[in-house]
Amino acid sequence: MNDYLQNMTPNQVIGILLIVAMVAHLALGFILRQVSKHTSKTKNQLDDHLLKSVSTPLKTLIWFGWFYFSIVAFEGQIEALTSVIGYINITPIFIVTWGVVRMISGIETYLVEEDNSVDNDSVRLFSRLIKILIVTAILLGIAQFLGFSISSLLTFGGVGGIVMGFAAKDMLSNIFGGLMIQMDKPFSTGDWIRSTQFEGTVEKIGWRMTRIRTFSLNPVYIPNSIFASIPIETPSRMTHRRINEVVGIRYDDIKQMPLIVAEVESMLKAHKGINQTQSLRVFFNYFNTSSIDFNIYAFTNTTSKDEYQKIKQEILLTIANIIESHNAEIAFPTQTLHIQNSSTP
Repeated sequence: MNDYLQNMTPNQVIGILLIVAMVAHLALGFILRQVSKHTSKTKNQLDDHLLKSVSTPLKTLIWFGWFYFSIVAFEGQIEALTSVIGYINITPIFIVTWGVVRMISGIETYLVEEDNSVDNDSVRLFSRLIKILIVTAILLGIAQFLGFSISSLLTFGGVGGIVMGFAAKDMLSNIFGGLMIQMDKPFSTGDWIRSTQFEGTVEKIGWRMTRIRTFSLNPVYIPNSIFASIPIETPSRMTHRRINEVVGIRYDDIKQMPLIVAEVESMLKAHKGINQTQSLRVFFNYFNTSSIDFNIYAFTNTTSKDEYQKIKQEILLTIANIIESHNAEIAFPTQTLHIQNSSTP
């Protein structure tokens, strides 16, 4: 067989290799389709993502084999191809690395899309870190293969890292700020966050900055380092919504105040929308300029904004009816002017 191939011209060898590559490509495609039909019947979608990740690199590897052996066929006629072959020997390493990176991306997609308890931001972060580590290790191995000293590269990289650290300290602080967000979890993608400088829903936590969509639907891009220096409130993680209102009645109705306060408190304690395990207070607490005020402090069972507004509206209207039932009135700003009569001599 070897003698037969040696007696063939390079063009004939390339033709035979092309036929072999095409047959291998078709055979691989058939095998992958059969496996895909089997995996599509399973409930777990991880195998589908992995199969989709490796199919393209495997086909690329077949065609690289055709290209490589085609060059080898001409090696005896073209001397320059000998050095070229020495360099392209490492190409399969790149193809395999590409396949591994695609598999990691497939696992990331599966974990993000699957309905589970895994935090999506953490999955994306660790996926990127693993990809960087794999690519860095492969590049260092290739550098060693090509004759470069890894120790020299690491030394140069250390010095260069110090220089770059001073030059890009803001960028590095933002990257570390992103890592701290992923580790401490003060908020996640989809959370409603609020500070004195901004308020909105977190759309994306990136390496360098976080994108927030305000309630006016404008995107705001915030460097991650800022979150380490300002307090952040996450209202979307609240357990209850608070009702904290002040109601004032007229000074003329001060005798009805104890009855009004007691009835309002009883109403809140019997209300289905009010959480009875949290603080509930109704007290007369202030002599105001044109009213005497009592405070209502309670928490609802729901965290939904719409449901909260309905409960609060119902409670305030009921309080207005209670005040009216005691022949009292809700106060509004008034002033009384006293004029002293004086006789002119």
